[in-house]
Amino acid sequence: MAAARAKLAELRALRASGKKRLTTYEIEDDGDIYDEVDEEGYKKLVRKRLDQDDFVIDDAGEGYADDGREEWNDSRRYYSDSDGDELPLKGKAAKRKREEDDQRKEKINNCISKYFNTGPAAKATSKPKPVASAEDEAFMADLLGEVDANPLPSRALPKKALKSDTRRKIHIISPPLSQETASKRTKGRKEHPSSPLVVPKAELDLENNPAWLDAEEDGDILMGDTALSSPVVKAVQRKTTSDVKMEEEEDEELMIVEETTAHHEANGARVNITGKRPAPKIKEPTYPSPACSSPSRANDDGIDPSTWNDVTSKLNVLSSPAASDFKTFGKLAAPDAVEEDGSLLFFWLDYVEINGNLCLFGKVKNKKSGSYVSAFVKVDNILRKLYFLPRQYRVRHGRETEEEIDMEDVYKEVAELMSAAKVTKHKIKESVRKYAFELPDIPKEATYLKLMYSYDSSSLPVDVKGETFSHVFGTNTALFEQFVLWKNIMGPCWLKLENADFTAVNGASWCKLECQVSQPKFITVVPNSDSLESPRLTLMSLAFRTQLNVKDNKQEIIVASARVYENVSLTDTTPPEKLPCKTFTVMRPTGSSYPIGFEAETRKHRGTFMLEKSEQFLLSKFMALFEKMDPDVLMGHQLQEVDFNILLNRLSEKKTPGWHRIGRMKRSEWPKNLSRGASFFAERKLVAGRLLCDIANDMGKSLMVKCQSWSLTEMCQLYLGDGNTRRDIDNEVALKTWATSKEGLMNYISHCEADTYFIAALVLKLQMLPLTKVLTNLAGNSWARTLSGTRAERNEYILLHEFYRNKYICPDKYASKYQQMSQANEEDEDGTGKKKKDKYKGGLVFEPERGLYDKYILVMDFNSLYPSIIQEFNICFTTVDRALVAENENEEKVPEVPTEQAPGILPRLIATLVNRRREVKKLMKDKRASPEDLALWDTKQMALKLTANSMYGCLGYTQSRFYARSLAMLTTSKGREILRSTKELAESNQLQVIYGDTDSVMINTNADNIEEALKVGNTFKRLVNERYKLLEIDIDNVFRRLLLHAKKKYAAINMTEVDGKYVDQLEVKGLDMKRREYCALSKEVSSKLLNEILSGDDPDVVLTKVHDYLRELTEKMKELAIPVQKYVIYTKLSKGPDEYPNKETMPPAQVALRELARGKTVRPNDVISYIVTSGDSNTSSLPPAKRSYTLQDVIKPDSGLKPDVEYYLLKQIFPPIERLCAPIPGTDAVRLAECLGLDVRKYQINISNTRDQQNMEIFPLESQIPDSIRFKDASRLTLRCRFCHERTFFEGLSSSAEMCTANGLVCPNTACGKPFNIISIVAQLESQIRAQTAKYYEGWLVCDDPSCGNRTRQMSVYGRRCLGPRGRAEGCLGRMGFEYTEKQLYNQLLYYARLWDVDKAKVAADKEPDPEKRDKIMVMVEWNRARFGTVKGVVDAYLKKCGRQWVDMGVLFGFALG
Repeated sequence: MAAARAKLAELRALRASGKKRLTTYEIEDDGDIYDEVDEEGYKKLVRKRLDQDDFVIDDAGEGYADDGREEWNDSRRYYSDSDGDELPLKGKAAKRKREEDDQRKEKINNCISKYFNTGPAAKATSKPKPVASAEDEAFMADLLGEVDANPLPSRALPKKALKSDTRRKIHIISPPLSQETASKRTKGRKEHPSSPLVVPKAELDLENNPAWLDAEEDGDILMGDTALSSPVVKAVQRKTTSDVKMEEEEDEELMIVEETTAHHEANGARVNITGKRPAPKIKEPTYPSPACSSPSRANDDGIDPSTWNDVTSKLNVLSSPAASDFKTFGKLAAPDAVEEDGSLLFFWLDYVEINGNLCLFGKVKNKKSGSYVSAFVKVDNILRKLYFLPRQYRVRHGRETEEEIDMEDVYKEVAELMSAAKVTKHKIKESVRKYAFELPDIPKEATYLKLMYSYDSSSLPVDVKGETFSHVFGTNTALFEQFVLWKNIMGPCWLKLENADFTAVNGASWCKLECQVSQPKFITVVPNSDSLESPRLTLMSLAFRTQLNVKDNKQEIIVASARVYENVSLTDTTPPEKLPCKTFTVMRPTGSSYPIGFEAETRKHRGTFMLEKSEQFLLSKFMALFEKMDPDVLMGHQLQEVDFNILLNRLSEKKTPGWHRIGRMKRSEWPKNLSRGASFFAERKLVAGRLLCDIANDMGKSLMVKCQSWSLTEMCQLYLGDGNTRRDIDNEVALKTWATSKEGLMNYISHCEADTYFIAALVLKLQMLPLTKVLTNLAGNSWARTLSGTRAERNEYILLHEFYRNKYICPDKYASKYQQMSQANEEDEDGTGKKKKDKYKGGLVFEPERGLYDKYILVMDFNSLYPSIIQEFNICFTTVDRALVAENENEEKVPEVPTEQAPGILPRLIATLVNRRREVKKLMKDKRASPEDLALWDTKQMALKLTANSMYGCLGYTQSRFYARSLAMLTTSKGREILRSTKELAESNQLQVIYGDTDSVMINTNADNIEEALKVGNTFKRLVNERYKLLEIDIDNVFRRLLLHAKKKYAAINMTEVDGKYVDQLEVKGLDMKRREYCALSKEVSSKLLNEILSGDDPDVVLTKVHDYLRELTEKMKELAIPVQKYVIYTKLSKGPDEYPNKETMPPAQVALRELARGKTVRPNDVISYIVTSGDSNTSSLPPAKRSYTLQDVIKPDSGLKPDVEYYLLKQIFPPIERLCAPIPGTDAVRLAECLGLDVRKYQINISNTRDQQNMEIFPLESQIPDSIRFKDASRLTLRCRFCHERTFFEGLSSSAEMCTANGLVCPNTACGKPFNIISIVAQLESQIRAQTAKYYEGWLVCDDPSCGNRTRQMSVYGRRCLGPRGRAEGCLGRMGFEYTEKQLYNQLLYYARLWDVDKAKVAADKEPDPEKRDKIMVMVEWNRARFGTVKGVVDAYLKKCGRQWVDMGVLFGFALG
């Protein structure tokens, strides 16, 4: 109160004095609000702030990072809803605003004052983000998958707003909480209003009113700005990039606020999450159709979607449920899976090694439902097993001492070794083991020190040695290998788990059941596991469509489609099209939105369609559905090399929550080497628990040997037959043309869905899964590795199991670098740089008796020659003494055949496989067998055959652990010996062996009917089989006619028995038409010619048909009447396209580089398809490589590209038909080239060169050859009349008798008839002789390969080797020869001399049947003897100078005279 009275007293005093309070008020100095610093001081202050830690760690671009400066002038930041209400101005207002901003910027300098133009604003803060666990990510991903969303269609902006090249950023925030807030945000947008907003009229309880969730709505209504959103989306994706470029300042980007949209599903409904009441339905406004809704251009581009829509319409597709109806998460309770005795029956499928522990994935049976669910088993305490071989004497400092070693000394050194390696727990004991492999100085049997310790500790070096031990085995034995050998687990089978702990492992995997087994001893193989039914599997076929992001040069996923087959039995023989399946497809728009009406279009089709807004949402939804389906097997085409890699990279790029659901092992982070291009094996670990079945990898290719390119279209055509036609589409063109309408886009998606069926149908049709399972059960390795096509590994494992059971120490598996280094040392021991030679000789191939055979030919083949030889002669690691051979591997010394009678392990193993196959084939003869049993038995016998026949391969494969060069040498040596003795036996029985190759011989029976031929074959078969115990020869083929071209190259009419009758079938081996480098048209022509040649018709008739067919073909090609698909050439890349040094001249390399530029994946061993075109106006003069394009490029309506007919005639048609017709008399290269309209001159040269090079054949003397044949290629003598200038050929007195008179030669022109002056004749003749001589001395060289056509005057340093048309010694294996040889010149001079030789004319006249003509010639001879003698003397003068007609006796007999 006292203070108040004081204030009132002060006020009265001021009034009394006439003053005011304002004039007497004093401002208190509270200090400076701002610190004044200079420019340098401010920079130090900023740096000091930057050194401090951020308030929010790792804000992921949310805007909390402190850059050290004041933020008063940052107009781009919005701290409240009202701050963001000011949207970009348009029209004149925007222009005026820019002018004001420009003026303001001119006034602002770079000094410190620019930071004080506006007042400060409070900084926003945020709490630190919690670290999300795998369960949190899974929960968020599931929630994300359940939330409904609708993509916002883009609105057309005014043209004035489409000027700037800078994209504006969009901040995505939570949706408005009230209608008023939303109306503020739409202020300034009234020029282009969206759907009218409707104020809710009634509250809605979403939980208690499920009918609202099922409400239908029209998908064609455009969304307004108040689109549905979810807070979950905000956590997944904070920013997107606008598709519309706005005009803005260079250094100030406008921040546009939009509401987010959550995931949307075609079969779902919209949910008003933020409102209390549902918005009533409103009448759909009409909008002008955008460009994307234009009619489909399918007809314009020649795309017929019915080819794949008809296929999918016939499939047994179950009603695909919505996401909310899918199987939910939940673990299986242990009591529902264990047996009555407390054990667990577990069928293992896959494994992964993590931190020294083995994790098994498989299936267990749910006792309640009877279904099989996924299970995870962690196996602990698997121990390494190392075997130390004791020395006889201790070695100190590399020198052997006289101190003897006992096992106690070895134990002490090993214990010290373990202490140095910090291995605290280990077990040691003595153990007797045998050794029978390639390392020298290892006894056949010895006592080893066996060491066992955990895989948690590091392994010892591979080459470790000590003072007391000379070698250590098992240092790098893999964990999985140790486990399956120890427990004798042969591939996928039922395991019995005892004392399993179901509480020790929790949340380590995505499986329904998890447990831990503390000791491997608690795991045993269920007896007779093969007889138990395997669990039914869930198969998922995947197909993706991607689009290249040109800016980032990355492939982005736009469509992911899956087809799921649940509870599939591997023995089920139901056709693929009848198997029940479910489908789901997740997609995103390639532009800003989907075509109008597309959502309604998806409802018309079966299956589930998820329409997402972005790739991030697509991946999240896909992974959510993927996990809930929980597939056991993933099927795909190029899944292993392409699709899986793209999927992993997109999941990593987008940081998709729960990305590790792609496999069954939960992971906290991505592998570090994934972004740097990890190998497939590193990527394979991410999918551990699920099997990858790729029909385009090595295993798939081995089952589809008919394919050349292994494209999905080719596979369907060859193996699925009619009714399953697939059509290739150009993805890039489709997205720009016919797939832009709602119908076109639906067809585009259906094409992707159809691929999932084609992939699954091929896998099921080829029995790929049951076959690989049986192969794995035989080998005892991993099913996943068998599916990847590792045949060598299967052979290794089957031998590992067999030798381990017999107490042998197996060879260690060295790392690839170590193995290559050791091999290099072996190959370069002599220090020479010579080319690496073959390790040993292979099979024997007889020189073929080339020609066309019209008698019956028998092909006699030894059944499984090499496996039979191994059994016949007991060839094994344990039986063959290789000590002498091992001393010097460079010598081709074959070891002796073992004499001991006890069969070795390898022959015994092969015999077991052969006997098992024989028993299975007996079962297949049972007529009461069901189709399922027959399919299972057929798969088993095929697997047994493949395994037995491949056992020899591990002996000669240098990368194999069981590589044994001496055993492979012995096997092939006995094979060559057997083939020679078989040929000798045939010849001793008056049978002609016309060809032989490794394990078969061709015998000419000289029989005209098949019964007689078979009788000969059966007799010979009995004679051969009597010589051996296990080797068997049999009749493999009966050829009615045979065209034997060269080694491993022939064509024949094979007689095959069908329903008791013999049917003709064309069989071709090794010819050009079997190579993928020749187009379908070339193969069609070759097949046509072969059918004519082998038809048995009269040779003259055959040749006439062949020549007429080639002429008709040429006309059709030049008229472009042949489908362009027949011009496609396939070439396999042996390395990357940019790694070829001559890539500029290689069509496949150029096409591959062009595909890479488009963003497609091209890898080594890929098959490139292309067509060589004539090019356009700009490229027609370029080499063929630059004019080569893919089929899709050529068939584009506006491409203007047409096949280069001349190229195909010269390179694709002529070379193979020339080789086919070479053994056929009556035609030659010149005649064939003439029929094809090619230049015949170089083929005339090639023919003459070929004749010069023929050796070891008998020819008549040239003087005995008739002149008509000898001089048929000589140039004719041309005489020109000096009066009428008419030119004419003079063929001699006999042939040109009308020109001869008593006064010499006269002009044959009836209007002239003037005589030829003898001087004129001599001058013209000598001129033509000199022209021929000059042609010879020009020295032109040509290649003898017709497909090359190289012509040059430069002699190569490589001698006669052709350097190719570009002079790089590439692309041609031909030999160079003179275009005009000395023999041709000599024959030309002889021909000229013969024209004027009157005595030869007189001899020829004696044979003339017409007396009058004969008498006339006789008279002319005498009248013109002197004149013709003068002319002949000129030719004789040149012949005397020609050295070809003279033999130098001094050179011939110089050895006797010297």
